[in-house]
Amino acid sequence: MVPLPPMPRCPTARRRAACGFSLVELMIIATVVGILAAIAIPSYSAYIVRGQRAAAKAALSQVAQFMERNYTSAGCYNYADAASCQGQAGNAVLLPFANAPTDSNTYTYSITLAASAAQSYTVAATPCGESGSCPAGSNTSFDDPSCKVLSLTNAGVKAATGPQGSDNCWGR
Repeated sequence: MVPLPPMPRCPTARRRAACGFSLVELMIIATVVGILAAIAIPSYSAYIVRGQRAAAKAALSQVAQFMERNYTSAGCYNYADAASCQGQAGNAVLLPFANAPTDSNTYTYSITLAASAAQSYTVAATPCGESGSCPAGSNTSFDDPSCKVLSLTNAGVKAATGPQGSDNCWGR
């Protein structure tokens, strides 16, 4: 007598659904999910940093426009009115805001202004993780390792202190 081949554990489609997954199938799924996560998480993090950097660049542009309006009305960058500009004393110019706002109302960059009597200014955006001068409730763990501090001068010179360089940081 010839022995019969062994019966499969779940021979029919109906019983297959009740059997579940094998360990090999679960390991394949876990590997695929791990590979997708390894690709997606760094890409998403870079996207978030680029978005915050765009908000900082927009804030720097707004400050530059404010400074040019002040220069037009007062005659200098460092004081707020014409009499103070002529005497180089009096009401110093104050920025309309000191932090780069984001859509979640959590600040990620600190905005600073350096205006001089030599009719020039430099405005800079420093990540809150580096500056230490952001208000309470800011994202003090935020850092931009590629671009670090972004700056803009009255001559329109755009710079970044990070390893990526000014062209890459301001261009994208």
